[in-house]
Amino acid sequence: MSYLKDELYQLIKEDSSIFDFLQDAALDGLWYWDLENPDHEWMNPKFWATLGYKAEEMPHSPSSWQNIIHPDDLKLAVESIQRHCENPETTFDIVVRYFHKNGSIVWVKCRGLSIRDKNGKAKRILGAHTDITELKVKEDLLERCNMAASVGFWEVNLNTMQPHWSHVTKLIHEVPEDYKPDIHSALNYYKEGDKVLIEKAFTAALKHGTPYDLELQIITEKGNLKWVRAIGLSEFKDGVCTRLYGTFQDIQERKTLELALIAEREKLANILIGTHAGTWEWNIQTGETIFNERWANIIGYTLEELQPISIETWVNLTHPDDIKNSNEKINECCEKKSEYYHCECRMRHKDGHWVWVLDRGKITSWTADGKPLMMFGTHTDITEQKTAFERSQQFIEQAPSAIAMFDTHIHYLAASNKWIDDYKLNGLDIIGKSHYEIFPEIGEDWKRIHQDCLKGKSQKCDEDKFIRQDGTLQWIKWGVRPWYIDKNTIGGVVMYTDDITERKKAQEQLGISEQAFRGNFENAAIGMALLDRDGKWLKINKTLHDMLGYDEEELQHLTFRDITHPDDLDIDVSLYLDLLHGKINHYQLGKRYIHKNGSIVNIILTASVVKDSHDEILYFITQIIDITALKNAEKEIQALLDVTKDQNKRLKNFAHIVSHNLRSHSSNIEMLIYLLFKEHPELEENNILQLVKTASDNLKGTISHLNEVVQMNLETSSNLVEINLYHFAEAAINNLNLLANDAQVKIINNINPKDEVKGISAYIDSILLNFLTNAIKYAASERESFVELKTYQKEQYLVLTITDNGMGIDLKTQGSKLFGMYQTFHGNTDARGIGLFITKNQVETIGGKIEVQSEVNKGTTFKVYLLNAQK
Repeated sequence: MSYLKDELYQLIKEDSSIFDFLQDAALDGLWYWDLENPDHEWMNPKFWATLGYKAEEMPHSPSSWQNIIHPDDLKLAVESIQRHCENPETTFDIVVRYFHKNGSIVWVKCRGLSIRDKNGKAKRILGAHTDITELKVKEDLLERCNMAASVGFWEVNLNTMQPHWSHVTKLIHEVPEDYKPDIHSALNYYKEGDKVLIEKAFTAALKHGTPYDLELQIITEKGNLKWVRAIGLSEFKDGVCTRLYGTFQDIQERKTLELALIAEREKLANILIGTHAGTWEWNIQTGETIFNERWANIIGYTLEELQPISIETWVNLTHPDDIKNSNEKINECCEKKSEYYHCECRMRHKDGHWVWVLDRGKITSWTADGKPLMMFGTHTDITEQKTAFERSQQFIEQAPSAIAMFDTHIHYLAASNKWIDDYKLNGLDIIGKSHYEIFPEIGEDWKRIHQDCLKGKSQKCDEDKFIRQDGTLQWIKWGVRPWYIDKNTIGGVVMYTDDITERKKAQEQLGISEQAFRGNFENAAIGMALLDRDGKWLKINKTLHDMLGYDEEELQHLTFRDITHPDDLDIDVSLYLDLLHGKINHYQLGKRYIHKNGSIVNIILTASVVKDSHDEILYFITQIIDITALKNAEKEIQALLDVTKDQNKRLKNFAHIVSHNLRSHSSNIEMLIYLLFKEHPELEENNILQLVKTASDNLKGTISHLNEVVQMNLETSSNLVEINLYHFAEAAINNLNLLANDAQVKIINNINPKDEVKGISAYIDSILLNFLTNAIKYAASERESFVELKTYQKEQYLVLTITDNGMGIDLKTQGSKLFGMYQTFHGNTDARGIGLFITKNQVETIGGKIEVQSEVNKGTTFKVYLLNAQK
């Protein structure tokens, strides 16, 4: 392969662009590939050294690197080379993974340049490798840190002006993972007033490259008001913005926990004696100031070097950004809004770096007219604690898990929001307080764990039972480990807990449910079975065994297809395949099994599927109800139905004959009465003959109605006609006048004359006559009797109410038998118990129903629901 090396060297001499390329890119490997002889490729020694190999042990062939590149990246590399060779405008610049000789992953940025002939055809390709493994590790670590610290990322596609939000950014906004913001919607999350600030800052960054770092408030998708830190940066090239990006951080719960603890715990005397704190004294009225030597030493000076000393000495050495905060806190003391002055500030060290100082004080005296006079305070160097604590504090507070940080006395330094929520500490100021004070139920075993941890021992437990002070049982998963101030000094304990009480309860409940299922399966009154994906029987219960005659072992050698009736198999298999492929989640059908003895078993089958957490099918559950007896009963009923149809046909023929014959006799009677009145007109005034004529007319009407019934076919509803209920009621009342007068019963017709119903004339006539006759027959003799007819509309019905004040019916004892055949209730010798039975059937035949209300010795109201002709 030496000719390729020689050729490359000659190209470098002739073409300076290749040399420039090598300088820019060839950091961790170089290769040169003959595309005309694709089995020939030269790789320089550094190429192999980066991957842990010696150049002399590796062949100069593409297969040598193709065997150690990550399989997922090989296709990417080959396709990228092909695209670059086919189109010189397409760059070959990719990131791939190789397997190091020791088995680790090496991340490589691979860039390539094709060498082309006069016709533009790629003949060779030159490639350069850069090892970016360390950068990828740092990127991964950064992503993990961002998640822990609740720091999100955002970037705007300047071509489409479409923002991209990282996972954490979406969490902060409380939007779904698939949410895609636009510029307008993204800015609309900001609170009124803050929206103007972010819009100005965004525009300035886009147009002028002005970076911004703002703390603003947003209103999340769920309506929560939240403080965030928004940082925006832009990159420009030739005066044009080429990139706009930044970070987004939730700072709602940020607290200065350690400083609050120091402010509460330390006293001035202990600071002066035991902590080497700097002290200061200030005459507020004159500006005269006194510092001690330690005050100067904290920032690298001697007291002499700072002479002359005044309040301006402090102002000049303090970070400008902290002066405002300090002045505000001092003013609160001067205005007696606060008793103590407490401020963190940065002071410039003699060497030029910034030192974090905890500045605390108190006004110790006042002038006669109430003005502040003398103020005394201390400086404590908190740089080291500040640096260490700020690294961990934000992580702990925003951690999604329940985490707490303690000092060496197991006093709280920080706690995550989930810790506060899990242990119901909301509203309590726990910082600086003992963990044992917050939870007095903590026993000696836990205290030993804490002390072991302070000696450097980390411990954890996946399940532990804990009895709370209120007696409740809590299951937790926990871990403790020490945290360090420096390499050798333990600063305290970090504790992690996860409340798994609900999970344990769910596990117990699941055990109970599984036991209950087994009991139900074995003892169910219906057949139950489990089948695999292929339809083979896995398990059956005793009921199914009795139903089919097979035992479980016999069925395990069969599928459901083997015992299904051939005529039912196609539909069953079709539904089973739909269930198997997820088109349905259950099905039910009637089918036939073949019993072990060859007989047919009619069943109703219900089948459903059970899947695992990965949505894979575990098995099918079937429930099987034996309806063989029901099917046999259906056959018997069908036989009875056939007999009934035949009888109905005979009855219809009988009705035809009766209707025809009665019509002849009725016509003869009508003609005789006509001839009698014609020969003797004076007889028309005879009351008895008038009643005879009325009876003849009524008989003629009854025969006409009977003829209507005879002409009806089986589709009764299509033959219903509109009937004026008022007129039919009047006719019925006229027919019963003699009977009503004899019984001294008053019949009142309050039916609306316009009310019309759908029905059969004969049935409506019969219904009215039956109810009115019964009301007259069972009137109460000890009071004036009446029957009242009224109507009202309800939904699709016109409701006819027939109310009397007669004997009434005891519905508690006789209500269920009221409309039965041959049922009598008042001992009348002429009662046959057929009237209400016929009436109820007539009402239901024309689409209605009957309701009844009655009380003994007070009366009865029948409500007859008839189809309203006006609906």
